[in-house]
Amino acid sequence: MVLIIIFDYFETLLNSRSMDFNRGLRVFWERYYRDRCPFDEMKAYGEAMFDEMLLWHKRGLEFPFVKEELPMYAKNFGGDVVSMDAIEEADFLMNCNDFELAQSTDEVLEMCSKKNIPMYVLSNSGFTGEALMLILDRFGIGGYFRKLWSSADFGRLKPSGDFFELAVKTALEDNPGKERGDILFVGDTYDSDVKGAHDAGIKCAWINKDGREDPQKLAAYEITSINGLKDIIG
Repeated sequence: MVLIIIFDYFETLLNSRSMDFNRGLRVFWERYYRDRCPFDEMKAYGEAMFDEMLLWHKRGLEFPFVKEELPMYAKNFGGDVVSMDAIEEADFLMNCNDFELAQSTDEVLEMCSKKNIPMYVLSNSGFTGEALMLILDRFGIGGYFRKLWSSADFGRLKPSGDFFELAVKTALEDNPGKERGDILFVGDTYDSDVKGAHDAGIKCAWINKDGREDPQKLAAYEITSINGLKDIIG
């Protein structure tokens, strides 16, 4: 029986119909750096920052946009470090991504809410949890979740055991009498979501959109979309 659900964020709750970092970067350049450099220079530097992010990710570390990347733009192009609040962060991320709610997300969340299932979000993202929650609010679903954790705030990426444990420990403290076996993690990425949940001692419903074989037989459930939770929850 599922008594607590922890969701992945990207391509689980929200899908991106298209993603282009330069769409957000151009707005950022126009607001803060238009008089300091041509956009092509900032675009090239942004590509270098992407390579830097990949290096961090290979070490299991997050590369936070506001904390780490923005100071690098100031160092390279001059001026003060841009102080970006959560609203600006959310705007930047939405400029980069053409988001849409994954099909039936609102129906599934409402169903879980009516069954009094506590819900949380654990996300790999270079953007803060506050900004990610603001985006969920804009899509009308933020209120369903008791807490959202982002790797930008924690510093490490899923499948980090410490990152998963942060969510699991909090969920169990919030819901006395519940155990790890009562928690279901829902995510689409095998290595970070399925393996991470398994190693944390909780079940995972793998959103297997492409119908791939489960390489290590670690997923407790396989579904093609979040809509498949309806059958699991019953």
